[in-house]
Amino acid sequence: MASKTLFKWPKQITNSLVEQLIKAEKDINKAVVMFESATEEYSNGFRHDHKTFGAMIYRLVSVNQFRPAEGMLERMKQEDCEVTEDIFLTICRGYGRVHRPLDAIRVFHKMEKFQLRPTQKSYLTIFDILVEENYVKRAIGVYKEMREKGIPPNSSYQEAANFIDEMVLGGISPNRASWSFHIRMHNMVVQGLCNNNDPTRAFQLYLSMRTRGISVEIGTFDCLIKCFCKRGDLNKATRILDEMILDGCIPDDGIWNVLMHGLWDRKKVREGTELLLAELKQKFVETES
Repeated sequence: MASKTLFKWPKQITNSLVEQLIKAEKDINKAVVMFESATEEYSNGFRHDHKTFGAMIYRLVSVNQFRPAEGMLERMKQEDCEVTEDIFLTICRGYGRVHRPLDAIRVFHKMEKFQLRPTQKSYLTIFDILVEENYVKRAIGVYKEMREKGIPPNSSYQEAANFIDEMVLGGISPNRASWSFHIRMHNMVVQGLCNNNDPTRAFQLYLSMRTRGISVEIGTFDCLIKCFCKRGDLNKATRILDEMILDGCIPDDGIWNVLMHGLWDRKKVREGTELLLAELKQKFVETES
């Protein structure tokens, strides 16, 4: 056969060898021939595994041959070969690279047909692609879907915080269309980090929001103040309260009560008294207006 004349296999062949050769071959057409000839040469023994399939799919995606790459997925299913999440994500990222986010979503949703349950890694990969392409509503939908599917909240909020950090470090700024989503995303992540016992990260992201002019929602102020009161860090809690008032947000009774109890429990009578007076003054101003 033509494939045999193009490449002569050694006496012993392993999946590791095939994988390495596919990765090393610069010509994509020769890589495909190599992939096919491995099973032709050793039809009674050799079978491709998820690593050799994965290497071939990666090579195809790298040169934008998406249809053959997706065809490999179907072939893996037919040959009862394990299909991993990373193989799917290789194709999704490829579509993202060529600005085809809808195809990335389509492939992402194929996972269920292969009995794969997407992890936060998959959700956030798709989320990243959609944000990059300004598909704001779809990005929000993916994030909500992630939460509804029961993805562990601690890890997902950590991954989301990492994603935001990467955006900041990369100098990526939201445009006018994605600004409202950007605000909501930041607030959701800060609240999630507070609720999952990561106050340090939550406070850092909160400070970043203030520096960059991203609006802090009243629910975020509430979570931060309660979180730091619970930890006994009343200095941060009172600082956040001050900034909340400066931003024009009116603390409700729940926020005042939590902070008051924290101050009294720590026997900080002076601070407690001053806070009580500030509360009475604030309510007096509201009544007058």
